Amino acid sequence: MRAIFSHPRFWLFAPFVTLLALTVLAFGLWHYASERIRTDLAAYGLTWQSVRQNGFPARITLDVEAPRLEQKTISWNNQRLTATLMPFNLGLEDSHAVVDFLGPHEIKLPAGAFTLAHKGNLMSLLLARDGLLRSSFEMQHPSLTTSRNSETWQPKLRVEAEALALHVRRSDKQTQMHEPMDIAVQLKNLRLHEPSRLGRDAFKRVDVLARVPKLWLQNQRQAGDILELDRLTLERKNLTLVARGTLKLHARGYLQGKLDLNAVNLSALIDALQEAGLVSPRERAKWLFFGGLGAALGGDTQDRLSIPLHFKNGRTLLGPLDLGAAPTWQ
Repeated sequence: MRAIFSHPRFWLFAPFVTLLALTVLAFGLWHYASERIRTDLAAYGLTWQSVRQNGFPARITLDVEAPRLEQKTISWNNQRLTATLMPFNLGLEDSHAVVDFLGPHEIKLPAGAFTLAHKGNLMSLLLARDGLLRSSFEMQHPSLTTSRNSETWQPKLRVEAEALALHVRRSDKQTQMHEPMDIAVQLKNLRLHEPSRLGRDAFKRVDVLARVPKLWLQNQRQAGDILELDRLTLERKNLTLVARGTLKLHARGYLQGKLDLNAVNLSALIDALQEAGLVSPRERAKWLFFGGLGAALGGDTQDRLSIPLHFKNGRTLLGPLDLGAAPTWQ
């Protein structure tokens, strides 16, 4: 052994041998991390037709053909996705991943089957050792349609927008099944083509800031769950609505709770309710009267009005007026 180390050519080739050994070791770790990621994805319910991995040594890129996710109440599939991860700093600091979906999203829920098409979308994830810290999903020109009829989802749906942004985060790194998640949704120029009664004019802006139970991200809801709406902003034509409040999933299948609405332009609000079929032309004068009376008593004006929206005993009440049945969650 001493003769080997004392050989004059040993130190000439030693750096190359060491480099080769380190390369083999790094590739082994990279391959192990790739297989571990594939195993974890499979355990989560994701399957695929084929998957290729590349990106050695700095990153792991998975090219997945025909990915499909099957869970208890949700099914999702796509033509192809590319996921890039940088896992080697996981445990030392948070790890970042980027996912590019290359086809339309086919989604099946208890309410029906839907197709979400787009002209480009990207998901960014920040992961810790104990799970998701936050994610961002951005989509250009999204288009959502019902892909088949459903007994649960009666009306045909076709919705388009110029842009969609969805952000999800948790405040700390403690993963509990019922831990609330902060969600922000931003839609630009949202247009409802079907049902068509609200589709003639686009919602120029739809912003939602809310806190929901963590299991909602897996489409798992149960009676008693709480939705905390920090802020909902809608802009349509000359109407601006801002809502805040708390809603609860009632055991009988409907929403229960109260939202505080601040409306800019009462006349435009009544126009929107009339177009939606919630207010008849004959009731328009009554709405204007109650709106004007509420503004006078509340210190508001016809241009700016504060009014409560109640979901109570299976009914929807806007101020003193009954708008019909409360929305259902089952």
